[in-house]
Amino acid sequence: MGPESVLTRRALLSGGTFFGLTGLLAACGQQAANEAAGSTSSATPSETASASASATEASSGSATPSPVITRGYSGGSKAPDGEYRKADEYGPAQNVPLPKAKPQQYPETFAGLREMMRDWIKARNYGIQTGDMQYVRPYMLDTFKSDIEFLNSIEKLYKEGGWVIEGTSEYQAESDLMYDEEAKEYWVLTRRLWTYGLYIHPNGKMRKRTNTGNENETFMFRYRYKDGYWYLSEYRSNEELRKEGLIK
Repeated sequence: MGPESVLTRRALLSGGTFFGLTGLLAACGQQAANEAAGSTSSATPSETASASASATEASSGSATPSPVITRGYSGGSKAPDGEYRKADEYGPAQNVPLPKAKPQQYPETFAGLREMMRDWIKARNYGIQTGDMQYVRPYMLDTFKSDIEFLNSIEKLYKEGGWVIEGTSEYQAESDLMYDEEAKEYWVLTRRLWTYGLYIHPNGKMRKRTNTGNENETFMFRYRYKDGYWYLSEYRSNEELRKEGLIK
């Protein structure tokens, strides 16, 4: 798809804007990361590769794996009510702040899109820390396949008794808000910001993925706007964008 043939610029706001309100989370569970470093493998930092690998891991295991690791409380004890405690080698995050109960209506502007993205990021990061995906799913159309598959694999991991250390992301706009007249969709070049994710499986397997190539993290999010709501509709990989000449 050539940008000159079907894309009309709507420079609603300049790029380089953070979608997320919070900064990057500092690395946690260092002890677990160090212990796992010798036996874990790194994957490419793209969201597609991460989703594919996680889905493969989840589906390759037996339906009822023999538990080797018992999920307990992060920090070694149950956190007091209301005290947020990050995941570590002992167990998943506790008392993770709830995201908004459902998507909100926002205007059809870049500012409105950014508000939706803040909500989606919070719901997505909540799901990664808890395995509860009920809050993030309404933001995504069925065509947003790569991230849906990734989040489904995380949900399955928690149901089997596993959990995730770190693994959360923030997203930064790298372009103006653009409009595809032919597809009737908006798009924004976006950079994913993250450190690492350590995936603890109940069968004793631990997989670590580290962000080692920031230049590969620029991709495209596509959006649809309907009845006052923004929806994530498609993900376009870094490789696809390079082939089309949209990024260098």
